[in-house]
Amino acid sequence: MTNRSKRSTRFAFPRSYDLAERSAVPGDDPDLCLMMRIINDLYLEDRSLITNGYDRALDYLGQLGPLDVLRFPTGYEAFTWTVPEKWNVNEAWIKHDGKTICDYADHPLHLMSYSGPFSGKLSRSELLEHLHTDPDRPAAIPYNYSYYQRDWGMCLPYSTYRDLPDGEYNVHIDTTFESGELKVAEWTIPGESDRSIIFSAHLDHPGQVSDGLGGVALGMALFRRIVEMKERRYTYRLVILPENIGSACYLHRNREVLDRYEYAVFLEMVSNKGRMSLQQSKRGDTQLDLLAELAIAGREPAYGVGSFRQVIGNDEINFDGPGIDIPTVTITRWPYPEYHTSDDNPGAVSQAYLGRSLEICWDLVQLLEANQYPKRKYQASLMFSPHGLWENLNADDSVERIMLAFDGKRSVLDIANELGIPFERALNYTNRFAEAGLVSFESGSARA
Repeated sequence: MTNRSKRSTRFAFPRSYDLAERSAVPGDDPDLCLMMRIINDLYLEDRSLITNGYDRALDYLGQLGPLDVLRFPTGYEAFTWTVPEKWNVNEAWIKHDGKTICDYADHPLHLMSYSGPFSGKLSRSELLEHLHTDPDRPAAIPYNYSYYQRDWGMCLPYSTYRDLPDGEYNVHIDTTFESGELKVAEWTIPGESDRSIIFSAHLDHPGQVSDGLGGVALGMALFRRIVEMKERRYTYRLVILPENIGSACYLHRNREVLDRYEYAVFLEMVSNKGRMSLQQSKRGDTQLDLLAELAIAGREPAYGVGSFRQVIGNDEINFDGPGIDIPTVTITRWPYPEYHTSDDNPGAVSQAYLGRSLEICWDLVQLLEANQYPKRKYQASLMFSPHGLWENLNADDSVERIMLAFDGKRSVLDIANELGIPFERALNYTNRFAEAGLVSFESGSARA
C-alpha cells in the first residue's frame, strides 16, 4: 500500500451545493451526536445475519431515515449464495462448580454467532475444543461465527480461558433455527438522473462498533445532509446490509438495472483511531478513484492508497465483482487493534476521526456533483474581456488553456489533471465560463 502525505487539494464547490458549514467538534456537532447515539444504542444488539437483534437495529434506523426494506426469504438463491435460516438465542452459558464462567446475557460475543444448540456436561479438555479466544487481546471477548456450517461454540477472554480449572463443566446453549428473512435496507434520494451513487455499510457483527456499525452511523448522517441539497445530478442510495450475502442478494434483486449504478463507496471501519486508507476500485483509475483520493487528501494529514482487495476485503467483491463491475472504492481506517473483539466498543471510537470520515464522504459527494463534462458554445479563440474572464496571460495562461479544453469529452477532473492545475482552479474557471453562457454540460461517462 502506498503512503501519501497531504497535498494542497482544497476545492471550491458550485454555489447550488453551498450548505451551512459544519464542524466536527465532539459534543457540538449534530451529525456527530447522531452518529454516537446510533453507536451507543445499537452496538450490543445481536446483529447477526437473520436475528431479532438485527431486525430491531433496522427498525431503529428506520425511525431516523426513510428506509425501504428488501426481504429475502430463507432459501433465496442470489447467484451462488443461499440465504440461511433465522437464528434465535434463548440463553447460553458455561458453569463450573456453580460459578458462571460466561453468559450470553452479559455480552453477545460470548456465543459464537449462529452456534447450534448444546446441553451437557464436559471435561475441561472436551470443552476447550469448542471455545474461542484471542491471546493477543487477553481481556477481550473475540468474535467468532459459523454462519454456513452448523457447529456450536462459545468465546472467552484469554485471561479467563487460560485459567480454567480441571473438572466438569455444565454447558447450556439454547438456540433454534427457523425460516426467516434476510433484510437489506435502502435509502434512496432521487436526483435529476437515475444514475446512482451507492454508499454501503454492513449492520451485522454484534457487540462491535467500527466493524460495521460505525459505517452505518456515518451513512445515516451523510444522507441526512444529501437530502438537504438544493440540486442533485445523481441519485444516491444508502444500502445497509449483512456482510457479503447481503450485497449478493441486493445486486441479484436489481440485476436488470445494474447499468444505472455508476459507482459504489463502501464505508468500512471508519470510526476508530486508525489512519485513513483508500482502497481503489478494481480498475483503479476511474473518476471515482481520483475524486475519492482528492477528498481524503483534503482532510487527512497522511493516508494510504492500496489496490483492489489489497487493503481490506468486504462487499466490494460483489459490487465490483465478476459480471457486476460497478467501480467500488473502500474508505477505511484499517487496521486497528480492537478488530473482531469486544474491545471494538464505543470507548474505542475516535469522535474526531469519525467526524473527519464523514467530512471526507461529504466532500466526495460534492466533488462527484461538481465533476461535469463542459462543452464549449463558442468557435475560434475567445475574447475574454466582454465576459469578465480577462486575466494577464503572461502571469498565468490557465484561462486560455481551459478555453481550449472544453470539448464535452473530458470532465473537470480530466482537464485539471491534463493541464496540471488544481481541481479547484479548473472548477472555478468552468463555473465562470458557465455563468457567462459559454459552456454547456454533457452527461459524460461517469465510469470513465
